[in-house]
Amino acid sequence: RTYNMEKKKISKKALSKSFRNWFYGNLTCFSQEHMQTFGYLCAMLPVVKDLYETKDEQQDAMETYKAFFNTEPQIGTLVVGMTAGLEEARANHENIDGEMINGIRAGLMGPLAGIGDSLIVGTLIPILLGIGLGLSTGGSPLGAIFYIVVWNALAIFGMGWAYYKGYELCG
Repeated sequence: RTYNMEKKKISKKALSKSFRNWFYGNLTCFSQEHMQTFGYLCAMLPVVKDLYETKDEQQDAMETYKAFFNTEPQIGTLVVGMTAGLEEARANHENIDGEMINGIRAGLMGPLAGIGDSLIVGTLIPILLGIGLGLSTGGSPLGAIFYIVVWNALAIFGMGWAYYKGYELCG
């Protein structure tokens, strides 16, 4: 049997799909027992499929992502990107295992949740809503349009930046 010694790299397509899965599915099947675990599993699936050829290898890799996961979804995107980079390193037989990936994930999800809840939920959203309410005086729909457009632009671009920055940090 010959081994391909070429370094494995996650394709741009798989990274994009992973990000989209997290962006749209971070609260998928949300429950008090699992919180965002299933959204996290869905986000890691394209990465694992891209890095491992056999179903057994893919199943073994996905075992890592069954652990409890809960963070603030926007800032927490950084963790998802980082674990994609760590999975790539593990697929290349670097000194990284599932326990290390889960340790880093678990160590970051709490602090990033606190930062995200304070900055995004406690500060950014109220500011955007305040501006939107001001623009809505007299029944104008401009405030609602402002909030929807600005929030979505910030969420899409901010989460995309955080995901790819996390991947770069650990990839």
